[in-house]
Amino acid sequence: MNRLEQYIHDNISLFDEEPETDHFERLQQKMNRKSRRTTALRWYISTAASITIILSAGMMWQHAGKRNDSMVMCENTMDIKNCYLNKMNVVAGRIELLTKHLDPWDQHQVMTDVQNIIEATGSGFENEIPEELPAGEAKLILSDYYRQNLESLVMIAKKLAIINDEYQSNNK
Repeated sequence: MNRLEQYIHDNISLFDEEPETDHFERLQQKMNRKSRRTTALRWYISTAASITIILSAGMMWQHAGKRNDSMVMCENTMDIKNCYLNKMNVVAGRIELLTKHLDPWDQHQVMTDVQNIIEATGSGFENEIPEELPAGEAKLILSDYYRQNLESLVMIAKKLAIINDEYQSNNK
């Protein structure tokens, strides 16, 4: 016999006794209290999850809208590459202005990196795309490549703007 069977065999007389009066009512009350707590907890969790989903969706929509607004202009032009290169040169000019307070070595490094990104964009990546690819897919690949390079320059400009703001606030 296992231990459970042994326990039941030793205490068989206890199983024949009737429970105390009001035992089932007390048990029911405890079960109702737990279910109310569980219901309240589930309601709070579902409300919090709903709010989180709504806020996340809003933030994603807002972020996608910002990115698409600045990039969509080049997607609809005949020469995507030149459009992106023009935008990249504008950002490069902004970066050059933001590096004026840096020491010459750092300024040279940043501007070299910026120039390398622009040169990589203009280096003829479009010639490396297989000719067998449909025109729509090739255009999508090219626009993604150019957009990523532009976004890299934009990120450099944002970081330099933060550094520039810190520099100006420390020199006041």
